[in-house]
Amino acid sequence: MSRKTAPTDATPHERGRSRRLLGTLAQRARAGSSGLVLSLMATALVSTAFGVGALGRSDDISDGAAWLWSAVTKEAVRVNGNNAEIDLVASLPEAGDGPIEVEQNDDYLLLTDPQTGKVTSVDLNNLGFSGRLELGSGDFGVVLGRESAVVIDRAGGEIRAVNPATLQATGASLTLEGPLVGGAFDDADTLWVGAPTQGHAVGIKVSEGEAAVTQTVAVASPGSDIGVTVFDDGALAVDRGGEDVVAMREGDDPVMVTMPAPMAGSAMPARTRGEMAAVTRTKDDEVVTLMHPYGAAETTRFPVGRPGGGLAVPFSGRVYVPFDDEGVVRSYAPNGRELDTVTLPGSEGALELQVREGSLFVNSPETGVAAVVDDTGQATLVDTDEPPPGPGEIRGDTPAPDPVAPAPPNGPATEAGTGGPGEGTTAPQGAGGGSPEGGGVPESEDTPQQSTGPPGAPTPVTAEAGDGSVELSWPEAYSPDAPVESYDITWEGGQTTVEGSELHTLISGLDNGTAYRFRVSATNAHGTGPAAQSPQVTPNQEAPGPPGSVSVEVSGNETATVSWTGADNAVDYLVSAVAEGGASAPSNRTTGETSLEVTGLEPGATYTFTVTSRGEGGVTGESASSSPVTMPEIQVGTPGGVAHSVSGSTVTVTWTAADNAEGYRITPHGDGAEIGSETTVDGGATSHAFTRVDQRCFSFTVTAVGSGTTEGGFGRSTPACERW
Repeated sequence: MSRKTAPTDATPHERGRSRRLLGTLAQRARAGSSGLVLSLMATALVSTAFGVGALGRSDDISDGAAWLWSAVTKEAVRVNGNNAEIDLVASLPEAGDGPIEVEQNDDYLLLTDPQTGKVTSVDLNNLGFSGRLELGSGDFGVVLGRESAVVIDRAGGEIRAVNPATLQATGASLTLEGPLVGGAFDDADTLWVGAPTQGHAVGIKVSEGEAAVTQTVAVASPGSDIGVTVFDDGALAVDRGGEDVVAMREGDDPVMVTMPAPMAGSAMPARTRGEMAAVTRTKDDEVVTLMHPYGAAETTRFPVGRPGGGLAVPFSGRVYVPFDDEGVVRSYAPNGRELDTVTLPGSEGALELQVREGSLFVNSPETGVAAVVDDTGQATLVDTDEPPPGPGEIRGDTPAPDPVAPAPPNGPATEAGTGGPGEGTTAPQGAGGGSPEGGGVPESEDTPQQSTGPPGAPTPVTAEAGDGSVELSWPEAYSPDAPVESYDITWEGGQTTVEGSELHTLISGLDNGTAYRFRVSATNAHGTGPAAQSPQVTPNQEAPGPPGSVSVEVSGNETATVSWTGADNAVDYLVSAVAEGGASAPSNRTTGETSLEVTGLEPGATYTFTVTSRGEGGVTGESASSSPVTMPEIQVGTPGGVAHSVSGSTVTVTWTAADNAEGYRITPHGDGAEIGSETTVDGGATSHAFTRVDQRCFSFTVTAVGSGTTEGGFGRSTPACERW
């Protein structure tokens, strides 16, 4: 194995200084396990060290870095690709036990919990948690480009542009015929997705807050099984029913290349960096590569030499294949010659590979170990579970603590341990094998582990501007270790504090016409957590009129759509909810449209929705509320075995019954959509017949429907074309 153990292009003094500076920044987050490094003091340390403004050029220290998720600590850590050191930490203590999906660019970090459907945004320029979105269950994807961000409902075919800071929709949604596959931005900020029903790959641009199709390329027959990977300057689509792939990019005609092996059962990463594509044929333990599809179109095919290989990722002229069970990543030349092996000691579960900023990052999220591979194939190990070095400390040079030293008593901090809230008044939990309180007594099975973490960020913060004032509101901060004692609010030119039981406050005495951004952080007995920041708002004397006719349509036992009539002079709307009987209410949402789908509601709970109009700069207008609506308690199931058959002029759709379904909605697709409009049958039916004239290609979606307008799951028949 080729492995670097330390950067070799700096003196020991320079390496130690760099580690101390970056470690100082990171330890402030680790000390409380509460979130991103947000304090101005920590920012000032970095700005002094690197000669930049306190808040001006935070991306200068992120060059060559990538964010990796560690399920061990429930943290996203930013790893510097140049020295394999952790320089920033963002904790998400409320995350579930499963993997967290990470999307990143130089300005934002998006963390998606697939188990809960919650998406959290971190604004890296302003150093604050800035938005939260609740997607609920389903096949959703949140994709981030250089300037754009979208939410993709792959099953439903819906694509909606969102503000990467607030995660709020910025325009009307774009609907394609689902399901969709893939979804990633190229370097020109074109989003590429596959639409198998149509046999197309689709290029999409976000302009003025709305997603629009700019390119459609036929890559296979309608209904084919296709896969898509996105290049730096285009995309590559694979037809798994044959041996052909199609390369496409803006300004050039698509190029079809015949690969040296069938593409059945093949897979590719969503994003491919560089000039080589790698297609993994997992059933045959083979990799097929493609170089220069717009030129010589060189292809190779080679076996990986052993079973158990995962998705191949090309990087710097090599192909890297993870072997999860062995905890290793093997690299190959395009001709199949095996090169170096990267070993991640103690790793378990799936290995994640991503190419970013000129390095290959290998991550074992379940065990907190990672590696950075440079363009020569040399690897440097990173322990994402190990606390970063603190002030004045060089990792590897600090002696281990005395295992029998007594733990320090609780009391005033000594000079060596002094620090403000959230700055690490005790050693990080697990550091140096000590107790949670920072002493030297190792934990045992008989000693209960005590958690001493500050709260999480109270995200999202909603700001409603008025005449010389702004009203702020936020959800209760995640704080399992101690009750929240207070919330601290700061803005340019002022600060205030409210009791921990308060979740809103009115800031008055502001200047009309001046833009403000507010930061809210929570404090408990263990310190102050990271700040959540509001959108920028501008107080103004002029406010829009009230919205009208607020109505609610329940579309599931956890989802409802709120609609209203638009207000004069309104640029967007704030939608809030109040729950009865102790149920939890969803976070406030904003939208520029006159309807909004709200997810994450509780079955059986009763909600009242309020819509508030907002004018330029976020100035708040009047409000209107809906009548109370009660969510159904019964979960509608999913029809199974959806299929169709053709006999002469009759097309028959069949399915198996879904639990609690009171009806089924049948939607035709293909040119078969011309045989009839969407049809609903009663809950006792398990088939329905259509009559065709000259249509040939058919596919049908069957959706289970419950009481009222509630919906369950859906199934789709396999697309097929029939002759007369």
